[in-house]
Amino acid sequence: MSSTRFGMPARIITAGLLSLALVACGPASSGSGTLQSISTPAPSAASAPSTAASSSPPAAPVAATTTLTLTVTPDPAGSTVLAVLSTSTGVPATGTVTFSVDGAALGTAAVAGGQASIVIPAGLPVGDHSAAATFAPDNTATVTDASATAAFAAAKAGSAVSASVGKDSIRYGDQETFEITVQAPGAPAGTDLTGHVTVTDGAEIVAEGDTDPAGNAALSVYNTADPGSKTYLVSYSGGAAVEASTSQFAVQTTQTNVDIAISWTDNLLPGGDAVITADIIGTPQSPSGNATISYDGNQIAGGAIDDNGKISGTASAVTAGDHQIKVSYAGDVRFEPNTSSATLTVKEPVANPNAAGAAAAQAGNPCPATASACIDLSNEQAWLQSGGQITYGPVPITSGAAGSRTRTGTFSVFWLDKNHKSSLFNNAPMPNSVFFDGDIAFHQGSLYDQSNGCIHLSWDASETFFNTLSVGEKVYVWGAAPY
Repeated sequence: MSSTRFGMPARIITAGLLSLALVACGPASSGSGTLQSISTPAPSAASAPSTAASSSPPAAPVAATTTLTLTVTPDPAGSTVLAVLSTSTGVPATGTVTFSVDGAALGTAAVAGGQASIVIPAGLPVGDHSAAATFAPDNTATVTDASATAAFAAAKAGSAVSASVGKDSIRYGDQETFEITVQAPGAPAGTDLTGHVTVTDGAEIVAEGDTDPAGNAALSVYNTADPGSKTYLVSYSGGAAVEASTSQFAVQTTQTNVDIAISWTDNLLPGGDAVITADIIGTPQSPSGNATISYDGNQIAGGAIDDNGKISGTASAVTAGDHQIKVSYAGDVRFEPNTSSATLTVKEPVANPNAAGAAAAQAGNPCPATASACIDLSNEQAWLQSGGQITYGPVPITSGAAGSRTRTGTFSVFWLDKNHKSSLFNNAPMPNSVFFDGDIAFHQGSLYDQSNGCIHLSWDASETFFNTLSVGEKVYVWGAAPY
C-alpha cells in the first residue's frame, strides 16, 4: 500500500534509528528561538525496554570535620601555645599548624599525635594578648581545615628579695649599710629589676631606696636597735615585668663603747674643795647605769648616772700637788663598761712681787673671772688670776709692733714648750713659751723691743707664767698698744 502527499510518493522507512527534528520556540522575550539537539538511544532488536529500576553510581566520600582547640600557658621565659586536633569521625588529623600572636607570625609546626605546639619567645610585654592557629591538612579529602584563637595575659615574673649587713654583727649606734639583692629566676636575662625597696621594723621604716636595673641597692642605716638579734622585713615593690616580693632577715647588734670626760673646779687653790664631775658620753641615746669616782684611791661618788650621763663627787680640802682621779662606768644594755683616769694638779699660790700693784689693778679689774691670764695692751702689763682675783702681777710686757699687732679677744692655752725656738725667725730662742693664739705666745723676751705679736715677759715672770698656766686655761687680751 502506498500513498502520496502533496503529489510525492510516500516512503516506508525501516531504519533502526529514527531521527526526529523537533523545532522548539525560544522564550517569548527573546524574539527568536534556539535549536537544541537531544539524542536518545533507540531500542535495539536484541533488547526490549526494561521495567526494572536503574542503579545509582557510588557516592563520593565526605571529609571528616576537624576541631582545633587552642590553649596558651603563659611563662615570662617563653609562653607555650598548644593546638589539639580532633575529628568528627575519629580519623587522625595530619598536617601542619601555623601560629601567630597579636597578628605577628610565630611559625609552623607539624601535627603529631593530634597536637602541635610552639613557644612564644621571651620578652612578650606584660598584659593581654591573642594567639591564633590555622590547621592545614595533608589530605583535604580526608579531614577539613580548622582554625581557632585564644586570649591570654602575659604575667610578670616572680621575684625574690634578700638583705644582709655583710658582717656577723653591728654595734649599737654605728652607721651601717643594708645590702639589698633582687632576683627574678624565671625572667629573661637582662630584665630590668628597678624598683623601690624598704626595710621595716614593724610599722617603722628603718631604711628605703631604689634598686638599680640589676636589682641591687645599698641602704644606709643608723643602728638604734638594742643589742641582741632583731628581725627586719625587706620589701620590693616590683617592676614593669617583675612581681613584688618580701623576706625577713636578722641583724645581730652588740654593745658599743663610751667616752668618759672628767672635769673639776677651775682655779683650784690648796685647801679648797674640788667638785669632780664624770660625763659618760654615748650616742644615740645617753647611757644609763652606775659609775664611781675615786680621788687618790678613795671613792667620793657612786651610784646611777643622771639622764645626761653625769655623776659628781667632792674632794674636800685638796692639797697642793698632783692627785689621781679615776672613773669607772659599769655599762648598761647598750654600752660597754669603761674606765678613765686623770691627774688633778693643785698649785701653790705664787708669791706676788707686785702685791701693791695687784691691789690697785683689782679695784677696776676688767679681766673676766673665767680667765687665768690677763693682758692689758694699753698699759703694757699682764697678770695671773684665780676666780677673778689677781695672784701674780701686774708685770711689764711688750707686745706686737705696728704691722704685727697682738690680737685682742679670749683665747685658750694649747701648748707649752720650755725651750722653744722660732721656726719663723731663724730659730730665735723663746724660753718658757706658752702658746694661746696660733704662733703667739707668752715667753721671755726684751721689755724694750716690740715683738712680732708675742707677749714678752721678764725671765722670772715668764717662768711663773709657764709653771702656772695649763692647757685649756683662758687668756683675755684687750686694749691697744701705745706704739
